[in-house]
Amino acid sequence: MLIAFYKSTRPGFQGIANRVIRLRLRSIYSHCEVVFEPEDQVGRWMPDGSTSRGADGSLWCASSVAGEALPAHSPRRAGKTGGVRFKRIVLNPDHWDVRRVALNQALGAAEWFKAHEGELYDWQLILGFVSWAIPQKAQRWTCSEACAAALGVPEGEAWRFDPANLEAAASAWM
Repeated sequence: MLIAFYKSTRPGFQGIANRVIRLRLRSIYSHCEVVFEPEDQVGRWMPDGSTSRGADGSLWCASSVAGEALPAHSPRRAGKTGGVRFKRIVLNPDHWDVRRVALNQALGAAEWFKAHEGELYDWQLILGFVSWAIPQKAQRWTCSEACAAALGVPEGEAWRFDPANLEAAASAWM
């Protein structure tokens, strides 16, 4: 199993968000994804029932996103913007840094994402960076919060992770 960290800039509003997140975190990363490989043997949890690479070389990834519509295969909130989702991604090294995770967590991570698929994006946690008075809500997830929880960090502690310190932790888990 892998974790991918986004270091590029998307066009439009999402690109502005990429820059703001990197500036706020003092990091080169603005997003992260758990990546499932064929050898993880968790195909039954993937939307198409397989962890095989797509024709374009893409792999199934899972995370929580703010500005993308949830895919049609999402069991909750399909087509709605923001939340936990599976997506096939081509992990171009110009855009992504990928770390192998030595933890044997692929099954648990796939099950976690399947159980939480479609849950809302955690805007309260993001706004909490601006003001401590904004409370966090349960069952809402940022990308790093979802990835950390899926990798076994207790859900009550996963909010402490951002893409920068999750990358540092993933490097230690290698």
